[in-house]
Amino acid sequence: MTPHRRGFVLPFVLLAVATGSLLAFALVNEGWQSARAVRLAETGSAALDAAEEGQALALAHWDVDSLWATPPGEIATRRVVTAGGRPVDVEWQRTHPLVAMLRTRAGFPGTARRGPVERELLRAVWLRAPHWPIPAALTVAGNVTGQQGTLLSGLDVPTPASPCGMVRDTASVAAVAAQAVSGDPVTAWPGQPPRIADPPGLADSVTSWLPRVSPRASIVSLTGAAPFPVRRGWQALMLTGSPAIIEGPSLWRGLVVVEGPLTMRGSVTIEGLLVVRGPLEVRAAQLLVRGAVVVVDPNGGGAALGAASRIFYDRCAIQMALATVARPALRPFSLWQSLSR
Repeated sequence: MTPHRRGFVLPFVLLAVATGSLLAFALVNEGWQSARAVRLAETGSAALDAAEEGQALALAHWDVDSLWATPPGEIATRRVVTAGGRPVDVEWQRTHPLVAMLRTRAGFPGTARRGPVERELLRAVWLRAPHWPIPAALTVAGNVTGQQGTLLSGLDVPTPASPCGMVRDTASVAAVAAQAVSGDPVTAWPGQPPRIADPPGLADSVTSWLPRVSPRASIVSLTGAAPFPVRRGWQALMLTGSPAIIEGPSLWRGLVVVEGPLTMRGSVTIEGLLVVRGPLEVRAAQLLVRGAVVVVDPNGGGAALGAASRIFYDRCAIQMALATVARPALRPFSLWQSLSR
């Protein structure tokens, strides 16, 4: 081949070599990208599995991590470790007394070539509380007597200190549900509220749910007159002793279940739900209840209210009280969203 022909062919040879090199580099790079994508997908899948396992562990440990003492809106955090040793961050937040948001987050640290891989799950959890029929501010499976000055109200009026805030719907309930309502003496209750009938099966409803209450509640036996025990936040309490006598000044926030007769004296305030499995005697007390009172006496006794008895229906306080013994329920439905980062 003559020199000028060799000079003409050489550029094509160099071009072919360069093209081949570029194609080889592209194939190798594509392989690297594919392998990296596979590794990222596997890492993301592992993080998602860890987040899901973290949710299962959070729900399984609900009895330990219950939110009854955590105010709505406040975030409660903890860390769980999966069976494979992967740490998972768990956040609980109540947006309503009986609705909570559960967030779990798991991830792998980043490298010089890529950032961290995280997966986050968000689930709405409904808290299943004991179902006690509460058609009125005061519900009694028996008779109710009141004196001049006794005040019962079924209007759901919020207070500035309400844990649910000042927003309420316009719903209300009856002031009293009982078999009969009368003055003490008969003519000494001006403004006596109209009654509705106590719901059927009230005693059975209370009895069937007591096993749900006792594992969560502080059980206190009263041998004489005493105030409520001192507790922080909203709590569940079961009082035993016959009769149980609460001596004021005394305050309780949450659920109170009294196994037997209950007598109150002095200044007593309850925010939440009071359930008495016996007659209720408060004529000598300055009783203030924001929530509701349920009286079920197997022997047919009722409730005797005094001139300083004040019972105001408060749906938020009732739900906060029931949340102290609630359990997580994932139905009727739940939100389950995977967020990738």
